Amino acid sequence: MLFTANRFFLLKDFTYHIILMKNLIKTPQQIQNISDSCAYLTELLHYLKEHTKAGMSLLEVEELAQAWLDKRNLKGAFKGYEGFPANLCLSVNDCVVHGIPDETLLKNWDLLKIDTGVLYKKGISDACISMIIGDAGLNPLGAELIKITKQALDRWVASIETWGFAYNYSKAVYNHVKNNGFEIIKTLTGHGVGNEVHELPHFYNYPNAKMKKIEWIPWMIIALEPITAVKSDDVVYHESDWNLYCRKGDLGAQWEYTVLITDNGPKVLAGVTEDWY
Repeated sequence: MLFTANRFFLLKDFTYHIILMKNLIKTPQQIQNISDSCAYLTELLHYLKEHTKAGMSLLEVEELAQAWLDKRNLKGAFKGYEGFPANLCLSVNDCVVHGIPDETLLKNWDLLKIDTGVLYKKGISDACISMIIGDAGLNPLGAELIKITKQALDRWVASIETWGFAYNYSKAVYNHVKNNGFEIIKTLTGHGVGNEVHELPHFYNYPNAKMKKIEWIPWMIIALEPITAVKSDDVVYHESDWNLYCRKGDLGAQWEYTVLITDNGPKVLAGVTEDWY
């Protein structure tokens, strides 16, 4: 989508750069609405983690989410977005993101990604979890991939410094994943969020030079989401224009938070912060 450059910020080298962030800086009322949306989303993700079991179809997991939303008079942020047909992106094993819920039955061992968002008073949240169906010991490689993916996000979100550069975050996430023997999917990124599901700019999970021009500005809200794989650093399409698969057919993982940058650093608004593996 097209973004209009309308703000200038003084960077550390005392030069001005145009930052594409028309909607990235939020008003106090927008922040409140987005924060409320985020609280609902975090609760929904915990609920889905607890209730998603082997033998369920992906459509049944989607129905769980729809019933949960309906009970609270909420709407999912993803359903209908650019034609996406569901509230949840449910991606299994080598399907790494944007999986459309279907009749696929979940099995013990499967690595499932649940990515979703909530719309509340025009405030939009976005977060993702990855989980092993059944005992994590059935899929130790998948559990380790999830652990390293979440660990990379947690460590480097915590290290974000207001007015620092996003490049440092991207480099650190990439190095942590690579140093632990896994790969970053380079073609998939984080993004702005809050007024729309996806807002510019992109937040790369590897040291892309574009990140050197983006500062962590107070009252910006972003969705940060390392997307990883055992061996692949790129994706392919298979049965639809949505489902994206690891190019080498290996396992993929994702973990995502909606994050507010404050005067004192980052604040996680949405997402599961507990360690599972």
